[in-house]
Amino acid sequence: MALVRPKLDPAATTASPSEPTLDAASATVRRQAARARATDPDAVDALAERLRIESDDSVREALLAALGAIGTAEAVAHLFALLDSEDVWLRNAAIETLQGMDAAVLEALERNLDHPDSDHRIFAVNVLTSLRHPAAADLALRALERDAHVNVCAAALDVLAEIGRPDMVQAIAAAVDRFPDEPFLRFAAKAALRRIA
Repeated sequence: MALVRPKLDPAATTASPSEPTLDAASATVRRQAARARATDPDAVDALAERLRIESDDSVREALLAALGAIGTAEAVAHLFALLDSEDVWLRNAAIETLQGMDAAVLEALERNLDHPDSDHRIFAVNVLTSLRHPAAADLALRALERDAHVNVCAAALDVLAEIGRPDMVQAIAAAVDRFPDEPFLRFAAKAALRRIA
């Protein structure tokens, strides 16, 4: 009597594809993993940690986009931390990501405008340039009026030249008096006033 072998269910013998991982050897898989986590607030730390060591720009873009899409205070904090990076590409990409997050960044932005490092404050001011929120111009003016570093004030003037309002003219003009020996600041103020007026 011939043995009858049971028929195997193909589905039972095929392993289900594993979820893409952020530390996969393939950049394509890492990119997929980043996109898959763009709606998971619990993935913020893992995304940020991968971003610190990732070398592929397309994966880094996906990681940044995921953090921006999640948009929690924790995600925002990780993005602002990148303003201190020596990697110019990463720093600029973080600024662009923050600019697209609008209201989600405002609270953290106020804190970062008081950061002890002037370069960090300049990069924080740069976030304001394309921030689509009514408070952006007020925060730039705050930096101009309060910051003791001339380069931060110059960055604030550049922002106000783009998004300043006519009611800010007097404060902009007054800021020049704080730095009487800085002709480039006077030039920046004139440019801002000309555009606003």
